[in-house]
Amino acid sequence: MTPLALPLVALLLCVCGILLLQHQRCAVRCPSPGKVFPMVLMSILILPAMLLYGQLGRPGDWDTGTVDHRVGYLLQKTINEDRLALDASPSDPERHLTLARSLAAGGQYDEAVSVMEQLLAQQAPQASWLGLKASYLYYRDGRTLSDDAQALVDRALTLDSADVTTRMLLANRAYLGGHYPEAIGHWEALLASDTAQVNRTAIGNAIAKAQARLDAAQ
Repeated sequence: MTPLALPLVALLLCVCGILLLQHQRCAVRCPSPGKVFPMVLMSILILPAMLLYGQLGRPGDWDTGTVDHRVGYLLQKTINEDRLALDASPSDPERHLTLARSLAAGGQYDEAVSVMEQLLAQQAPQASWLGLKASYLYYRDGRTLSDDAQALVDRALTLDSADVTTRMLLANRAYLGGHYPEAIGHWEALLASDTAQVNRTAIGNAIAKAQARLDAAQ
C-alpha cells in the first residue's frame, strides 16, 4: 500500500460512516429501504472509484512528479509559423529575429543561436544582434558568459556603447552574481543614453534595489 492510499482509505471510511449515520437518522423518520441498501449504495459509488484509481491514477507516483520542460502547444505553433515565414523570406532580418525570440521563449537557445548566426552571416552586424546572440549563448551555457559570448559583447559595445540588449545582459549577470556596483554602472549607462528603448522607470527601480542590497552588505 502506498503512503497516499492510507489517507484515501481513511477518507472513504469517513464518508461511509457519514452516509450510514444519515441513513439511520432517515430510518427513524421514514420507512427504511432496508439495512442492505446503504452498503449496496456505497459499494456502487466507492468501490469502482477505488478500482479505477488503482488502475489509472498511478498512486505510487504521487510524490515523484517532475517539471515538464517541453514546449507548449501554442508556442510550438508559433515557432512553426515563424519558421515558415523565414523560409518564405530568408533574407528578411526581422524574420530571423522573430524566430530566434520564439525559440528562446521555448528554451531552445541552441537553435536561437543558430538562427542569429545565419542572420549575422547575411547582414552587416548590428550591436543589438550581437548582444542578442550573446544573451542566447549565456542562457544556453547555464548563465555562463563564455569567451565567445564575451567577444560578442565587446563587439556590440564597440558599435554602440549604450546597446540596451548588451547592457541589460551584463547588468543582470552582475546583479545575480552580487556585483551590485557593476550592475548599477551598466544601468546608469543606459539612463545616460538617449535611446527610446530604455524603460527608465524599471531601470531606476532596479538601481534602487541594487543600491539597497549594496548598503545592506556594507
